[in-house]
Amino acid sequence: MLRNPAMVNGMIRQLMLGGVLAMAVGCGDLADDNRTSFFTVYSAEDAGDGLVRFSVSIYASDFEAHPEGDCSVLSMTAQATVNGKPADIRGRGSKFKKPFSNNCEPIWFTGVAPADSEKITFRLFDLGLERVVEFQNVFAPMSIRVVSPEDGVLHPGQTVVVERSPATDTAAAFLDNPPSFESLSFFSGEQNFHFNHGYVRDGNRLSITVPAEVPAGEGFIALEGDYDPGITRCDFSDCSFTRTRSSGRVPVVFAAP
Repeated sequence: MLRNPAMVNGMIRQLMLGGVLAMAVGCGDLADDNRTSFFTVYSAEDAGDGLVRFSVSIYASDFEAHPEGDCSVLSMTAQATVNGKPADIRGRGSKFKKPFSNNCEPIWFTGVAPADSEKITFRLFDLGLERVVEFQNVFAPMSIRVVSPEDGVLHPGQTVVVERSPATDTAAAFLDNPPSFESLSFFSGEQNFHFNHGYVRDGNRLSITVPAEVPAGEGFIALEGDYDPGITRCDFSDCSFTRTRSSGRVPVVFAAP
């Protein structure tokens, strides 16, 4: 048994110091380039006063070297910003995975930005490390135009080419699979025809054969789908911000067979 108070106090100070150093070392995990890190923006919601609220989650772990655990965690001094304004860090992660799960506790924060922002920039500062993610044309409305045929008169069996803007958007995909949702619709009279397959995609252009069953007359075409905005910078392994976007209806004329 230790009876020397000075010795006991000295040991306590050493243990406390050791704990602080362990936290400092353990919390700088985002600086480890061996880790796979996913930066995901989940929502863009009206926050009032012309502002949009974002919710961001970050998952980072060295799964190959440490499949049983060793997730990333932010230090207590870490800071995040959205378009230069301070964000609210809601979760700092955990060094270990969730019980009965192979998932790490996410690092997540919320913040706001003006709804007319051309770019949305997220910055994360932790123990001298800065990581940046920047998306472009997040709030630009999606629109389409008929590239071919130029006169907008669509004949059954003819190939129609539609161009989508902003061109920086990409159709969302999951693990390199086909897009989770993208539908080109034909409206003629009281009838609607929706196609989420059977077309050819070339960048921001879609080509599809005009179906023979669309009634002749004046009508519209429209596009809706899940899209990721253009990424101008991503300091993580993967960055995504998938949103469902819809174009307005573009008038066309469906010719008789």
